[in-house]
Amino acid sequence: MIRSLLESAEGAISNDKIAYLINSWILAGLLSITTVTSTLGAFGTMVGDYEKHKIMDFKSSPLKQMDYPIANILSSFIVGSIISLLSFAVYGSYIVISTGYMYPIESVLNGIGIILLSALMSAALMGFIVSNLKTNSAFSSVSLVIGTIIGFLNGLYVPIGSLPDAVQTVVKCLPFGHIASLLRQAIVTDAIDVSFEGMPQSVVDEYISGFGVVMSWGDKKIDIHTSLIFIISVMLISLILFFVNHNRKKKEI
Repeated sequence: MIRSLLESAEGAISNDKIAYLINSWILAGLLSITTVTSTLGAFGTMVGDYEKHKIMDFKSSPLKQMDYPIANILSSFIVGSIISLLSFAVYGSYIVISTGYMYPIESVLNGIGIILLSALMSAALMGFIVSNLKTNSAFSSVSLVIGTIIGFLNGLYVPIGSLPDAVQTVVKCLPFGHIASLLRQAIVTDAIDVSFEGMPQSVVDEYISGFGVVMSWGDKKIDIHTSLIFIISVMLISLILFFVNHNRKKKEI
């Protein structure tokens, strides 16, 4: 990544600026991963409840029918939010200390907002996926697969611009890439302005496109509002399917 940046900028970026830019980009990708994996891990208890029929205790209690699934979604959201916000604080502090560049307050607030949205969407989507599982072994297998591929789906392990066109299309059809893009726009924008100051716009456009800061569909850039609508739609559909699956499973027990 450093070599690629130096080549595109013809060596005009200082080491501190490169560190600020690359670490900010990695931070955004990391946060888009933790909101998924941490919310997924929080659903392990729910799978155990179904497998060991502990759900019968809730079924015979005076709790309302929707209390149990809502509690699982909320607890998953809280776990995902706390872990992701802690990651943001720790890694963000390291970047500030090691590079000397401070994130604008607007970037921090936008980043926190997207983290909370991502945690809520991930809690709904992971809840729906986990609600189809019946054993802890199946849950472990799904967790392993998701934990392995999520870094590719959000363009962290390999920048989106380096992926084949077919794979890029898949990434754009899933919410994880959109979350990562929004986080990069919130967190990396200041680092881009600092690092590419005074350089041609073509160099900046090449970076934001190749490294997934802004995604495009064909020749048209995907704007923030489109990504937000897509993410919220996935969240609402996943919530509905999660509650449907819970009611179905509850009747089967």
